[in-house]
Amino acid sequence: MQYHPEQAARIDVCVDALASFTSADQCSVELRNVCPDSKDHFPEETLIYAKQILKEIHSPELVDSLETKCRSSRQRRIDEGKDSLGFIGHIDEGDTFLTTESYDVCLRATAAWIECVNIVLNGLCTYSFALTRPPGHHATSTLPNGFCLFNFAAAAAVHASTQDKCKKITIVDWDVHYGQGTADIIQNYENIRYVSTHQVPAFPYCGEQRGIRGQYKNLMTVPIQPESSWHCGFRELFTEKVLPFCSSPDWKPDLVIVSAGYDALDSDDLASCSLQAKDYNTMTKMLRQHVGDEVKIMFGLEGGYQLQPGKAGGNLQDAFIETIKALQL
Repeated sequence: MQYHPEQAARIDVCVDALASFTSADQCSVELRNVCPDSKDHFPEETLIYAKQILKEIHSPELVDSLETKCRSSRQRRIDEGKDSLGFIGHIDEGDTFLTTESYDVCLRATAAWIECVNIVLNGLCTYSFALTRPPGHHATSTLPNGFCLFNFAAAAAVHASTQDKCKKITIVDWDVHYGQGTADIIQNYENIRYVSTHQVPAFPYCGEQRGIRGQYKNLMTVPIQPESSWHCGFRELFTEKVLPFCSSPDWKPDLVIVSAGYDALDSDDLASCSLQAKDYNTMTKMLRQHVGDEVKIMFGLEGGYQLQPGKAGGNLQDAFIETIKALQL
């Protein structure tokens, strides 16, 4: 398979950066590896529940078809004496692809986002971050799209809405692309809000009108012009549009879920905005201050594809660490 920006190295560089950061005694972070061969792997009942949530936010046919396609292809390779991991094919014009492990990887990613919700709601940690891939916010209720197979942010929010201590949830999406999948799903939930900042024009070529919409008035689109930087475009809209919709006197969320994409970086080739890594530190601190210490916050990785070291303004791992820095008490 040829190079694809949505690659395993995205997680590797973030984990390595986090290890370096914590080894320097700059913060206290508990890192859990939920891969099948790790001590922290998810029990079967957790994965069964994650599948149930996926079937609530997506059509059951979509979930079942992806499971069948991936697992049957894996078994066929095994029967043929090949390595179990293999490329299956593309879903949408070369952007979104499947391997024999895609379903199980995305099922564990869903469980990881759900577990991060549980961690903060149960007071085990002040904040949590689901460092998973692929991204999820483009996956609609019926369609994988834009590197995304299942919608993890929507799954986490819907799970949170079932908890007695969580009556209202806000999803803040600062990925540079509009999460039309999250909007498609969340529009049906009166107790969940979704607000997105995103470059226009850019994939998925919607969400171009600023404003509030949906039958429950729970969706807000905040389009950003190309070449916008923190001091020219982002800061004003984040302060005046995103934060008030996230939390206000008439909408006090119990939980904020951040769809943390880092592809608005100046160095990222998948868009043309001009944020610097340190700007994510600023946004995180502003979000914390705005919602207050009583509101729980979890983060989950969406986009962010510039991995090369030394890039002007920073890369994915730099922006990720800046977010972690902003969460230190």
